[in-house]
Amino acid sequence: MRDMLKRIVLVVFVLLVLMAVSGFFYMQKHPMEGKSAVEKTLNFSGKQVKGAK
Repeated sequence: MRDMLKRIVLVVFVLLVLMAVSGFFYMQKHPMEGKSAVEKTLNFSGKQVKGAK
């Protein structure tokens, strides 16, 4: 039972590492062109915040 749990944790860890590496290389090829999460910040009324950059 413990070996199976170790194997599951190892597989999940390897998958997370692979996703991180592939995401890193994807972002190197396809940059977000200056779009950041901060620029998309909305206030409570739903309008975009003017000073967010």
